[in-house]
Amino acid sequence: MSLQRRIRARVIGALTTGLVVMLAACSGGATDSSSSGSPTGSSSAASTAVSNAASGTESDTGSSSSSEASTPKQESHVDVSMAIVAAGETPTAYTDEVKRFNQSHPNITLSLQTYPSGDAYNQALLGQVAGGAAPDVFLLDLGTQMQQFVDAKAILPMSGPAEQAGIDMGAFDQNLTAAATIGGQLYAVPKDYSTTVLTYRKSALAAAGVQPPTTWADLRTAAKKLTKNGQYGLGMYPQINYLLAWIDAFGGNFATANGISNFDNPDHVRALDEFLAMFNKDKSIATPQMTGASWDGEMLAKRQVAMVFGGSWVSGGVPAADASDIGEVTLPPEKQNGSVLYATGWVISAGSRHPDAAAEVIKFLTSDEELIEAHKAGIILLPPKASALDTLLSQNDDPLLKIAQSNAENGVPFGWLTSEQVDAYNGMLSQLTSSGTTSSQSAITALAKTIG
Repeated sequence: MSLQRRIRARVIGALTTGLVVMLAACSGGATDSSSSGSPTGSSSAASTAVSNAASGTESDTGSSSSSEASTPKQESHVDVSMAIVAAGETPTAYTDEVKRFNQSHPNITLSLQTYPSGDAYNQALLGQVAGGAAPDVFLLDLGTQMQQFVDAKAILPMSGPAEQAGIDMGAFDQNLTAAATIGGQLYAVPKDYSTTVLTYRKSALAAAGVQPPTTWADLRTAAKKLTKNGQYGLGMYPQINYLLAWIDAFGGNFATANGISNFDNPDHVRALDEFLAMFNKDKSIATPQMTGASWDGEMLAKRQVAMVFGGSWVSGGVPAADASDIGEVTLPPEKQNGSVLYATGWVISAGSRHPDAAAEVIKFLTSDEELIEAHKAGIILLPPKASALDTLLSQNDDPLLKIAQSNAENGVPFGWLTSEQVDAYNGMLSQLTSSGTTSSQSAITALAKTIG
């Protein structure tokens, strides 16, 4: 199996069993229509749980960690712990990474805690925070989940430790650092991300005399032409998780780092009307529920659809024997390029006794050399630094890396939407797709009053 397929196959494993914190939350592939940026589901419930866990920590622990964060102890040797979700082959890859760190940092011993699922990871974190025994370094979704830990004062602001460790935050894609920033304060260093992509079967397009779409007119025409003989032209979840990219391409994005802005704008309406026309009028879009597939990648694998617009992990669900039949392109621009970013980041526990050493761990994990090595090992999806991505591009011709290069600069971080906003929007979409309408204006206007 090629390197690219091995990496994506691991992501598919994560999606189907909830093993990657961020993807288990953001993908429609492994969750129902209420999936959101929070791996724990309900933002309010999760926020309460994190707050309760944090309040379970003795008060002097919080003040002590704050003092130590500002004046870190200078010890000859310290022990630091790191927690991660890992299963299959990934625990071995992470263990190798920890070994590389320990060999290059004789004054710090890094230990690794791995959990077989996102649920197990989240439950353990809550218990550890409550007991004042959270790992020094752990991974969070850059969005609602991180907000919950910030609100509970369970993680440290990252700017000071990052600067002290010499982490160059300017080297990271600025869209990702923006997603790691709350209230003007940096709380995480980006680990990696996934994005949206249009994945297609070359043979299906060739048989229909269709080229990979480069305009929205091309996309609609291709989807209609490819819908025949029991096959749909395009597979897609009717969810904001992915439609946010369409809205962004039309110039109607409403998700910002500071919340929802200008929700009821005409470009938003145009984008959603285009989707509804293809879904309800052309009937060229299918969902997994319509075909009996378990997720969108399975539709492509079973040739139930010719194209899928979804996460960058979709092609990993296609059998290895069909790998040469798979192509990937960006979503066509309408007013601009449109894409969504699903990102995770490393954070430092507010209870860490050694935030300076923890920052050294994060510096190592996010160095170009380690990002490249970890990507090859399948534990980094898309690296969060252009320099590392450029190196990988020079070493192989994976088209996804080229797509990622563009999307990282222009994409909308999905974590900017709360789970309540995601649920509300997806509820609206469910009503629109089931009603047969091709007009979204009244529904968007109504939702604008309550969504934020």
